[in-house]
Amino acid sequence: MRTAINIILLALLLTAQVASSQTRKSLQWIGGPTFVLHLGSFKILTDPMLGPVSDTGFMIKKHPSTGQLNAPIKRLAPPAPLDTSRIDLLLISHLHADHFDATAKSFLQKQLPVIAPASNRDMLVQWGFHNTRGLPWTDTVLLAKGAETLRIIAIKARHAAKEPLNSELGEVNGYVLEYKSGRSSYRIYWSGDTVWFDDMQNLLQYGRIDLFIPHMGAVGADGHIGRRGLNTAETLQIIRLLQPSLIIPVHHTTFTHYVEPVSVLYNAVHQTPFKKRIVKVKEGKIVSL
Repeated sequence: MRTAINIILLALLLTAQVASSQTRKSLQWIGGPTFVLHLGSFKILTDPMLGPVSDTGFMIKKHPSTGQLNAPIKRLAPPAPLDTSRIDLLLISHLHADHFDATAKSFLQKQLPVIAPASNRDMLVQWGFHNTRGLPWTDTVLLAKGAETLRIIAIKARHAAKEPLNSELGEVNGYVLEYKSGRSSYRIYWSGDTVWFDDMQNLLQYGRIDLFIPHMGAVGADGHIGRRGLNTAETLQIIRLLQPSLIIPVHHTTFTHYVEPVSVLYNAVHQTPFKKRIVKVKEGKIVSL
């Protein structure tokens, strides 16, 4: 009798654990553009910048503010401790040096499934990531685990407002991620490196956005070459468009080429009806979604 009871209790415990994994949703900001998403039993790592604090966190071909060639960019804060086990997907917005560093190239397991812009696939394969899929804008990948699904849609991004800078910077993806478990669903828009452009109105076709993850920092806004990412004013435009339930900014603070403090965004949002929807995060903090 005791054995039978123990078996029943174990079955109930395993059922509860499965149900818990299917409903758990969280985000951990690692630093810069790097974060870990848990959506039920799916685990996603983005744009891996995993190197230590250094005066040369990475090298950039042309400094976005000064134009200096082969310029070193300092990393000011270390990456948060990161559990790289059981990652289902490495999701890449683009392959600039501030989005995939040398430490990540050597440290991450090469068999990881990777989704990236179509034009970045060959480079990732050269780096040894052979399980890479290039995803053009509007194309979709669907992952499934039992009753859970994760749909990933590549969203057009525009790295800079003006030409020829935008073309010089190359292709960038944003992503809409739609997680479903049973009848419940959760939808995320991760902007990647983009500025506001009129085609962002098309995001409304994907339905209500539960979480908006903007890339902040207004990189290049203090120089003569041109800004190559969102500033607070444009982020507010996207917030008003999408009316997200939650806003978690990333791509700020960690590196010295981020020129607009994230506090500018926090202060601006606090003057709007969305003030209770924005979450301040520090490197390593895990936010329940």
